[in-house]
Order: sequence, then C-alpha cells, then structure tokens
Amino acid sequence: VCSSLHKFKPPLFQTLATLSLVAAMVAPSLLIRVAVLAASASAAASLAPEGVCRAGATCLSGQSAVQQEQALLQLKADRSSSQVADAGRQNSSAGSELTLSTFFWNVHWECSNAARGASRNCKTQVARRFAKLAHDFGADIVASVELSDGMSQPVKLPWHGLSGWTQVDGPCQEGSGGDSSALAFAPGWNVLSSGGGCLRHDSDTRAFAVAKVAPPVPIRGCSSLCVVAIHAPHGTITKGHEEVSRVCGDEKRICTLAMGDWNVPVGGGLNSRWSELISGQAPPLLAEPNERTCCFPESDHYGVFDHLASNIAGARSAGHEVLPYQILEENPVKQHRPVVARISLPTDRSTPSSPQSAPHQQVDIR
Repeated sequence: VCSSLHKFKPPLFQTLATLSLVAAMVAPSLLIRVAVLAASASAAASLAPEGVCRAGATCLSGQSAVQQEQALLQLKADRSSSQVADAGRQNSSAGSELTLSTFFWNVHWECSNAARGASRNCKTQVARRFAKLAHDFGADIVASVELSDGMSQPVKLPWHGLSGWTQVDGPCQEGSGGDSSALAFAPGWNVLSSGGGCLRHDSDTRAFAVAKVAPPVPIRGCSSLCVVAIHAPHGTITKGHEEVSRVCGDEKRICTLAMGDWNVPVGGGLNSRWSELISGQAPPLLAEPNERTCCFPESDHYGVFDHLASNIAGARSAGHEVLPYQILEENPVKQHRPVVARISLPTDRSTPSSPQSAPHQQVDIR
C-alpha cells in the first residue's frame, strides 16, 4: 500500500510517513508515562485515600499529606525488606558453602510475665518484634530465651509472625518458677528428633532446647545437624547432657550449632558449658560475637553473654550484628540485646550449589 501511495499520491504518502515518524518518536515516551502512572496507581491502590477504606487497603484517614507520603515510603521499605529476606532464605549457598543466618534473643522473664513494672502488652509486643527481626534479617534458625507463657512454657512463635516455621520447645519447670528456651526453623528445614528441659537440679537451673535436623542443603561430613538453644545457668551444667545425646547421637561431636545466652564470655567459660552439655571431646571451633550484650539498663548490668558456637569442621564466620535494645516503651525491666550471627558451612560436593543470597539490606532496628 505504501509503495502504491508513493507512486500515485506523493503528498498523501509524505503526510502518512511524517505521521508515522512522529508516532514512532512519541510512542516510547507515552509508554514510559503510562508505566509510571500504572505503578503509581498500584501503590496508591494499597493506600486508601482519606474517607475511603476499601477491604484490604491501608487506611490513612486523618493523616496529613506528609504522613501519607511517609506511610507510602514505609510500605515500600517493608515490601523490599521482605523480598530480601525471602531471597536470602532460598539457601544462601555459593560454591561449596551454605551461609546460615541465626537470630537469638533473651527477652527476660519480667517482660513475659508483666512483672516488676513491665507492661501488660510487653510479651505480645516483644514476640511480634522477635518475628519481625527474624524476617528482616533473613534468619534460617532462631532461638528464644525467656519468651514464655508463664515461667516455663515457650511462646508459640508461629502464632506471632513465624508462620510455616517448625518450633521445638525447651520448657523447664522448677517449683513454682522455671525457665524457657525454644528453637524455630524456617520452611525447608526438617526436624528429625527433638527435646529439651532443665540444665540443673536446683534453683539456678535454666532451660535448653535441642533438635536433630536436616538442612535444605547437606553439610559436608554431617548426615544431620545438632542444633541447641541454650540459657546457661550461672554455675555448672549438671543436667541435659543425656538428652542431647538421645536427640542427636554421635552428630553432637562434630555437627553441632549452639546459640543463646551462655552467661559467660567466649574464652571465659564457654568451653566448659559446651563440654558439660554437648561434648567434652570436641570443643567449639568457632564462637561469636564476643561483645557486650547484657543488659538493659546498662547502668545496672554488664555481660558478654550471647554467642553462636559450632564444632563443624570448615565452619567460618560470615559476620554478625548486635542490635539495639527493643520496645523500651513497654518497660521490659531487663533485656539482652538481640543478636544476628551468620555462619558459612561447607556443603557436600555432590550437592548442586544454590543461588547466591541477596545482599544484606539495612533495616529499621529501633
């Protein structure tokens, strides 16, 4: 058709050609503008305007334009943080290593029991914050200490934000009191056996939880992993060794990860607590962090207590963060700093490597 127009009606052909050229130049710009408008509309759709509260929308009634903009930015940040965590949980393995992210936190019993002036909302708020931090930092394994219903029954973490995770409880009942520890594993981890209980026979007792697990990627030299959440007593551990042996068997000697509140610094008694509970034949080859984590308020307390330790050959540190104290507005009375510790483990060479994890993203940890 164009050749015919060019041959028989030059003016019309030139006009059409000119219009075609203009359209070709304008179309990309229009497409870009349409895409931007569509993205803006999509973001706006999740935030209902003032006076309109649709089902599933985030309502901003009574907020100023600045507040609405901040809410939109926060929504975007939350979604981005969630995407980073989800990407990291696809097994952060590169080459022949698997990098695991662990999160552990002693929130203290006063908050859990609204005791000594802690608010009635303290436990609920700290449980939600626990789950949020685990997600924000892409945790694979978490350990809670003294986050409990009553004094000895661990709070169910999947009920507070860790949906789909597998929890292992370590309740310790002692008279009218007690203590609690718990482990939880992200989807993709398989708990093969589990247990827990008390670490002493007297009032200085504390709690532990233990699980034999199959990780998403096999670890070199380990048919499974022995994972322990520990709240060590201030004295010698006199109970629990048999329970760790029952749950983990020989894997405890060379394939153990243990995390939590040891009540001693690295190099200042940690090896003794490890020997008393896990194995005297194979001390940990790696333990971190070794910095102050105890306690709020720091004017009254000091302790280098919270660590991740392992006796797995070839394990190496992949970094850690000691986070600020949390939800102080609920007056927790006493609290340790939450800890994120990452460890890289050698994988079985016959296992195909998984995609590299997403780079760590800065998140709001106030």
